[in-house]
Amino acid sequence: MKPLIFFLFLTSANLTSAQAVASKNKGEALKAFYLSMDVENLWLSGTHVNWQTGEADKPDATAGVHTHCSAFVAAACKRLDIYILRPPDHKQILLANAQYEWLGSQEATEKGWKPVTPGEKLYEQAQALANNGYIVVAICKNADEKKPGHAALVMPDDADRRTLTEKGPTLIMAGTHNHNKVSLKGGFKSHLTGWPENEVAFFYNVKQID
Repeated sequence: MKPLIFFLFLTSANLTSAQAVASKNKGEALKAFYLSMDVENLWLSGTHVNWQTGEADKPDATAGVHTHCSAFVAAACKRLDIYILRPPDHKQILLANAQYEWLGSQEATEKGWKPVTPGEKLYEQAQALANNGYIVVAICKNADEKKPGHAALVMPDDADRRTLTEKGPTLIMAGTHNHNKVSLKGGFKSHLTGWPENEVAFFYNVKQID
């Protein structure tokens, strides 16, 4: 049985009480970790930042100062000992586009990354994985390779099916504006051409948070 199918089976009504509590606790732990990164005050647009800490580090810089969505994703993964393409393996500029391509590679598979299966349950799957303590990246590549894509992390949240259908999973992200909690529809609005969207892909890592 494929890992994602097995996982979704476990998150159904067949979960034992102990399993359900353990999964919920892992989701709460992941949420607490994300909030501890203080993204609303770090990785701010308009400044050059240290990609690992989000702190401004070059006040006179004129390049690499736009937004830092992919650097935030990379920093969160690094702190959890999960590899995603990051500096110095790729510069911060246009990193989201490069991460999008990398996540579909054999190297990414070997590092534990798997795509969330597209389909009508896509948003529910992505949210359920995050709620159970798995790192889930929402990411899109810009059609113009000279312009940035966007990357965010799915934030554990008790979003209901209607909300997921209308707005997509809950995200935490850096960008033009940084958010601890924003919907996919709101966070990716400048990158979407319609709804339901088809530009954004979701990948999760098989390493569950401790």
